[in-house]
Amino acid sequence: MLPILLSLAVAAPAQPGGHEAQNPLFKSLLDPGLVVGPGVRVKLPPPVMPDGLDPAKQKAVITELIGNDYSYEDFTRKSVVAPHVLKIRDVLATPQSPVRGLDAYFVAYVDLKAFDDEKFLERSLNIGKGEGGKGQNLTREDLAKRGIVLKPEDEKREGYGQVEFDFLEKVRLRLTGHVMSSKTAESVVAAAEVDPRFTGDKEFPNEWRSLSKTSGELKVGPPQPYGGAGMYIKITKLADPAGAVFVEQHVVFAEPTGWFEGANLLRSKLPPVIQNSVRNMRKEWAKGPGK
Repeated sequence: MLPILLSLAVAAPAQPGGHEAQNPLFKSLLDPGLVVGPGVRVKLPPPVMPDGLDPAKQKAVITELIGNDYSYEDFTRKSVVAPHVLKIRDVLATPQSPVRGLDAYFVAYVDLKAFDDEKFLERSLNIGKGEGGKGQNLTREDLAKRGIVLKPEDEKREGYGQVEFDFLEKVRLRLTGHVMSSKTAESVVAAAEVDPRFTGDKEFPNEWRSLSKTSGELKVGPPQPYGGAGMYIKITKLADPAGAVFVEQHVVFAEPTGWFEGANLLRSKLPPVIQNSVRNMRKEWAKGPGK
């Protein structure tokens, strides 16, 4: 999902005020939080690397994050295979759809101005599609049919789109999301949520289907409604090392018990998926815009 968020990020110049002032969707994910069930909200964690920190405080944030697992020099080195940090947590226990949280952190090398380049954004988006994955943006006409209107001044940094992808080879997700980005002189934020207004939509539904293999043949189950997922990514320019950015992504989502039938697949199967995504992103970003 990280590249999908970036497809809309920073299409507009930096604006006055911080991200919470510029980005109502980001603000709402922090407080009052994401709706994950009837009358139930979960707040996403605030960024560990806020704007306005001096070099020493930025380093302190990273040092606390990595603990004794890595040295600062190793974690921030300019390499595709430099370490990253992934935390998987249980947010809320419910019988039907427990809520999970994912927090990923890594350092990459890219100029924030690169995200102003449309081709650069498109390349970043293509990284995240993966095998069998696809996505499309909803048009003004699509939104108007559902009573959704974007302000003209927000069209470059706000949008709606649908993505379809297979998750851990067990679930096929088809989700329609609302995305909004913001930019300051120090950082970029892109926030997204699965929009509940599209649950049951005939053209752009929020749904999941089980995947299974029998005698080598893939079987796809019937569609089931889905809701309760949100995330944001913040890319912050670091003072040291020069040219580096600190990337953090925070995700909260409901996990229906029918996805994995009670098996704990996230902790075993997700880490290599995230590692591959981080390495591909570093590699692509290192090329810079216009390539």
